[in-house]
Amino acid sequence: MGLTDALYTGTSGLRALGHGMSVIGDNVSNLNTTGFKGARITFSDVMAQSINTAAGSGQLGRGANIQALYAQFTQGAFETTANPTDMAIAGAGFFILRNPQAVGGVFYSRDGQFIVDKEGFLVNPQGLRVQGWRIDEVTNDIVGTLTDIRIDRTSPPVKSTKIDVITNLDAREERIDIGAFDINNNTLYALWDATQGDEPISSTVYTYRTSLLIYDSLGTPHEITIYYRPVKVTIGNETKSVYEFLVTCNPNEDMRQFAREDLNQGKEGVLMYGMLEFDTQGNVIRFLNTYRLNPETGDLVRLVDETGLPDDDTSDEDVEFSDGSFGALGPTGYPLMIADFLGINIDTNIPKSQAREQLQLIELNFGYYYKTLTDNQVRQEAIRTTQYAAPSATIFYDQNGFGPGALENIAVDNEGRISGVYSNGRIVPLWMVGLANFNAPERLQKVGSNLFRETTHSGPPLTGKPGTTGLGTIAPNSLEQSNVDLGEQFVKMIIFQRGFQADARIITVSDSMLEELINLKR
Repeated sequence: MGLTDALYTGTSGLRALGHGMSVIGDNVSNLNTTGFKGARITFSDVMAQSINTAAGSGQLGRGANIQALYAQFTQGAFETTANPTDMAIAGAGFFILRNPQAVGGVFYSRDGQFIVDKEGFLVNPQGLRVQGWRIDEVTNDIVGTLTDIRIDRTSPPVKSTKIDVITNLDAREERIDIGAFDINNNTLYALWDATQGDEPISSTVYTYRTSLLIYDSLGTPHEITIYYRPVKVTIGNETKSVYEFLVTCNPNEDMRQFAREDLNQGKEGVLMYGMLEFDTQGNVIRFLNTYRLNPETGDLVRLVDETGLPDDDTSDEDVEFSDGSFGALGPTGYPLMIADFLGINIDTNIPKSQAREQLQLIELNFGYYYKTLTDNQVRQEAIRTTQYAAPSATIFYDQNGFGPGALENIAVDNEGRISGVYSNGRIVPLWMVGLANFNAPERLQKVGSNLFRETTHSGPPLTGKPGTTGLGTIAPNSLEQSNVDLGEQFVKMIIFQRGFQADARIITVSDSMLEELINLKR
């Protein structure tokens, strides 16, 4: 009967709108839930019943049903926080979280409230571990596969491999004429005598000195001192005005083999000797007569000749390893010296790459470099050693080694790169946060605690680095707020309320009509 159908039709509306109010209640309840994505419910009519009419066959509606109930993954607003490990995703994607207590327990979330637990893992409030890729410190790119992010609490020492020393050397200093060049006669190298105790070279010999600390592979600091002296030197038939330099360390800390075996007594501590030539504008233009010492024998090894051309054949004089010897220049084009503060015994039959890891090879940068071994034209840096008519002074110095350090802070950038700030001054890129997206994120399964799980309908996760393949970037020190629009929810609440009232009237009116029908038999 039509009246009975009307009762069931009204009931279907009550049921559908009741679920709609539940969706609104859930949305409003999570107005302040971090990373919450509000849901949207839509309705459809129930399959109509065919009836006969005077005009032919017709269709009679049977009420309302729930058509779809999906989360809406629109962007939420950002809230700035003081926690360095808080993150928000600006754009598409989810953080990837793993339950360490379960096999295959992988979840996805927009909630970036992360902390570092007692074991050093980056986790969410439920203890699920954030997934990411380890970053190679040299290439600054990701390596390996997605795994649990674990922050290193300590920073290992890094031995120094390059020294930058930029100075101005006073052009007004009186120059000493040392005659024809002979490194063993009246040069800073010749005047250095480590057997003299605490003062291997007299303070009256040089006009300026500068010092800096470098580190060995154990993180022990060692003082490097560079001495300068202006001289006139005859090279061939030409007399030039140059500055001598002598790079030294403490002779008592020099553990190269020749120093340990007293093979070249008096020259312990000498790392490099050379001359600097300047143009008429006061800018350094080349090295001249530059040498280092063979770490085994203490013999002189020429790096740059009297014309300023690097010597590309040091194999007859230098340490000869199984696959060659160390060249005159380092990998970035600066003259290369060899130090040893640990007393390493090197077998010349081992590969040069292995010896390079054990010995301490240090490049010396005075503000210019050689592009190739055969390129006599130097390439000047933006900041370089000069010879102006001003007092000698060190303008800038630096080195790339570090002692051991402890973690002081964590920093995250927009690319999702997590860096550790350590007490030794290092800022080390450690991890890249991994993100995932789905072809149908609306079909993910909600499992509570701001977490989602992959389903058959959502499709498999598409993982990648933030800012690539359609994934969003990372907003550090921020949290994404709920995307629920309270005004919109209240409007829908009013509509659902009025619809519910109307459906209730359908039932009450149908009940009155049935009552009249029953009264016909009285």
